[in-house]
Amino acid sequence: MSRRASSESAAVGSTQLSLMDSGWKYVPGVTPETNGLHVAYLGRAIVQQDGNLGQPNPAINIYGTHLRDANSFTLSATMKDIKGTASLRLYGDVPVVQDEFRVEPKSLELTLTSKSVTVSLWNGYKNQSLYKQLPTLTQTTALQLQPSNVITFQYQGKRTSMNVNGQQVATLATNGLFASDVWFGMSAVNTGDSWVLSDLSAPATPGVSVVNMQDMSAYVKTNHGLQALARHKRPGFLVGAAMTLGPAATDTQYAALAFGGNFGQLTTENALKWQFVEPQPNVFDFTEADALVALAKKNGLVVHGHTLVFGEANPKWVQDLPIATVADKEHIKQVMVNHITQTVGHFKGKIASWDVVNEPLADFDAPAAADGLRQHVWYKAMGASYIATAFTAAHQADPGAKLYLNDFGLEENGDRWVALLRLVTQLKSQGVPIDGVGFEAHVYAIGDEIDPAILRSHIQTLAGLGLAVRISEMDVYDDNGTAAQATQYADVFNACLSEPNCVSWSTWGITDKYDMWQDDNNQMQYGQDLLWDAQAHPTPAYTKIQQSLL
Repeated sequence: MSRRASSESAAVGSTQLSLMDSGWKYVPGVTPETNGLHVAYLGRAIVQQDGNLGQPNPAINIYGTHLRDANSFTLSATMKDIKGTASLRLYGDVPVVQDEFRVEPKSLELTLTSKSVTVSLWNGYKNQSLYKQLPTLTQTTALQLQPSNVITFQYQGKRTSMNVNGQQVATLATNGLFASDVWFGMSAVNTGDSWVLSDLSAPATPGVSVVNMQDMSAYVKTNHGLQALARHKRPGFLVGAAMTLGPAATDTQYAALAFGGNFGQLTTENALKWQFVEPQPNVFDFTEADALVALAKKNGLVVHGHTLVFGEANPKWVQDLPIATVADKEHIKQVMVNHITQTVGHFKGKIASWDVVNEPLADFDAPAAADGLRQHVWYKAMGASYIATAFTAAHQADPGAKLYLNDFGLEENGDRWVALLRLVTQLKSQGVPIDGVGFEAHVYAIGDEIDPAILRSHIQTLAGLGLAVRISEMDVYDDNGTAAQATQYADVFNACLSEPNCVSWSTWGITDKYDMWQDDNNQMQYGQDLLWDAQAHPTPAYTKIQQSLL
C-alpha cells in the first residue's frame, strides 16, 4: 500500500504561512465567508448511556488545514466581531469521538469574552473519567477586548506564551504538548454566540508546513485485500466497516487498511447519528459526514448511512419532547419526518443505503411493548406505525437508496427472531418500502456464539419475503482465544457470502486501537474484538477470512 500524499506548503520565499486559503469546508458550525471564517453556536454535546447530557463536543478541523512538523512555532490569529463567548483551541492530536463519549487529547484553548481571556490546558485523558475530562489548568485574565483582537501563540516545546492585543495573558509549561502536528478547533460557546476568524498564520519556519488533508491522494489498492478477493468469489458482494472521520483522515495506518483494498463499503459509525447532525431543532450540520462521504468517494467505497431513527444517541431536546397530548404526538411525528427528509435529502445520490430504523426490538433487559418493540419516544408517540412512517419518508427523500431495518440478536432462534419476522412480514404486506434487514452479529460473551447454520436459515427465510440481508456490525470478543474468534468471524462471513440475498458483510470498526468502551466507573477500557490489533497487525480472524477467499 502506498502512503497517501497531501498538499503541503512551506511558503518558500515567503515570510508567512497562511492557513486561511482553503481547507475549512468540513468544520461543524464554521462557514467560510469573504471576511474570514464565521463561527456560530451549534450546541453539540455527547449523550451518555443513560440518556443524560454528557460532555461538550466542540468543533475541530480534522479533514482540512493544519500545521505539520510544528516542534516549535509562532501562530497569529485575529478574532473579531465576538458576540458572547468565543473559543479557539490548538490540539496536539484529534479527539476520539464515540456516540457516548469524547476522548480529549492534549490541547490548549483560548476563550474570549468581552471582558476576559481564559486559558485552559488539557494534558491527555488516560487517568480521567470519560465524563469528567476537565482541563488540568485554567487561568483567567481580565481584559477589555476590541472589535478585532490579535492573538499570538509562541510554542517552544517546554513553554508556551500567549498574548492578546499585545498583552501577555499566560506563560505555561507545555512540554510535549505539540509533538508534531497542530490541529485547530473553534466554536461559539453559548446559545446565540458567534464570531469571525479573519486571520490564521505563522511565520515561515524551516520544516514547518501547512497541510490541507482534502488534497491527499487516494490509496493504491492491493489485490489481496478482503474486498479485492471477495470480488473474484462473488462479484457485487461488499466487504465493509464502520469508520470514523478522525482516524480515517489522520491515522495513516488505519486509513491504509480502510482504503487500501480491504473494504468496498463504509458505514458512518457515529457521524450521522441524530445528536451529531441535528443538535438543535431544525439546525442541521452535516460537515463531518460530508467529509467521510468525500473520503469514501475519493477511495472508491460506497457509503451506508447509520442511522436515521433510533431510541438512543438523540440530543436532549429530542429526549425532552412532550408527549402528553395528541398535538404533542403529531409534533413528534413531524420532527422525525423532517429529520429523515433533511438528512436523506442532503445525501441523495451520495449514500447508497441507510439504516432507517435502528434496533426497534426491545432490549433484553428492558420492558417490551406487547408487539416486542422498544418503548422509546417514537413508539410512545406513534406506536409501531413510526417504522412504516420512517421508511416512507426515507424513500420519498431518495427513491434510489436501499433502506434497511437494523437490529441485534437476529442470528439465533427465539422470541427476538419471531418478533422481527412478524414485524417485517407486516411491513411487506403493507407495501412499506423496506429493502432489507441488518444483522448486527455482535459476539460479546460466552453464549453469544453464532451458529452459521441457523444464520443461513434466517437469511433464506428473509429471501423468501423478498428482503436483502446485511451482516452490519460484526465484532467478536477474544475471551475464548484468537482461534475461536477467527472461526466465528470466518463462519459468519462465509455464511453471508454463500447466500445470494446477503449483499454485504461489515465489521463495527477496523483496529483495536479505537475499540473503546466505558466501564461502570466511567473509565475507558479497550477491547480486542476486530480484524487488526492496536498496532494495525492482522489478527488470526483476518487471516482466516482472507484464506477462505483464496
